[in-house]
Amino acid sequence: MKKSLIIDAGHGGKDPGAVGFGTKEKEWTRKISIYQYARLRELGADVALTRSTDATLEPAQRTAQIKNKYDYCLSNHWNAFNGKARGVEAIHSIYAGKEMAEDLARAVSKAAGIPSRRVFSKKNSTGQDWYYMHRLTGNTRTVILEYGFIDNREDHAVYSREDTFYQAAEAVVQTLCPSLGVSYVSPQSKKKQLYRVQTGAFSKIENAEAQIRELKRAGFDAVILNK
Repeated sequence: MKKSLIIDAGHGGKDPGAVGFGTKEKEWTRKISIYQYARLRELGADVALTRSTDATLEPAQRTAQIKNKYDYCLSNHWNAFNGKARGVEAIHSIYAGKEMAEDLARAVSKAAGIPSRRVFSKKNSTGQDWYYMHRLTGNTRTVILEYGFIDNREDHAVYSREDTFYQAAEAVVQTLCPSLGVSYVSPQSKKKQLYRVQTGAFSKIENAEAQIRELKRAGFDAVILNK
């Protein structure tokens, strides 16, 4: 049976989130969330986004989109601390198991080639979830995924590379598919459809060769068949 997911691009608008080496967290969270949303839709998942633009979302606005409306929520983030801390973190609710959080942290660590720092939950002084994304999202099972430390030079360099950035994003997509009840298909496994186009048939080879030269001058790849 299919399950639903909402992807939360952390921060946004007037809230830049963490900042490191000129990069704002809100930019990376939006970028990775949009990619994951598009890929999961392509695979047939029931998926939504809290924001696709650089919009400001107050906690109440954000959680109102999530609470009890989806089976799962993935809240995308990057950490910052002292420039020395690094690695992937995943945070789950005190009321939920840690398996999904562990799977996501492990997948991102492997895809990005950076350490998995910790998977944890945290209580506040009243014994409830510390993070509002757990405390205020009701029955929706939320995992906060911290892909690394944006202010750490090594982590920042990893995600500044487009190939690694999207490898980490794709690893999350693959990890979520079984929970969402959809089959994973990698982007590389899609077969490229080719279409044959014929521009002419010639009885003389010279005319065929002249046509090939014209096509190549125009920027088309062309060959002669049955020469």
